[in-house]
Amino acid sequence: MSIQTGHIRRRVVRKLRSVIDPELGVNIVDLGLVYQIRFDDQKIAVEFTTTTPGCPMRRYLQQQVEKAVKEIIQEEEQLSSFEVNMVMKPDWKVEMIKPGVEFFAVPPPPRG
Repeated sequence: MSIQTGHIRRRVVRKLRSVIDPELGVNIVDLGLVYQIRFDDQKIAVEFTTTTPGCPMRRYLQQQVEKAVKEIIQEEEQLSSFEVNMVMKPDWKVEMIKPGVEFFAVPPPPRG
């Protein structure tokens, strides 16, 4: 990973931390919902999931992730496009939550 790619990856992660799961009140990075951030030529590709396949906030989260990544594209001149994909595999598990996260809404079920 080049220094530039590392810089952009950190910016993407920081920006994705502004995307809050409205049911849990925690950002999607600390919840472990962001599975992958890739760079191909001038494109960012992000894969993320939801806490459950039937999550009622799926569309909202998709829009918020797209908005966050689009803002990075507009700020970084070497990037020209992005792709955001919601995936359901692998299944998200409570153990994916970053240790020490404080919940501002309803916490998830206890760790398995």
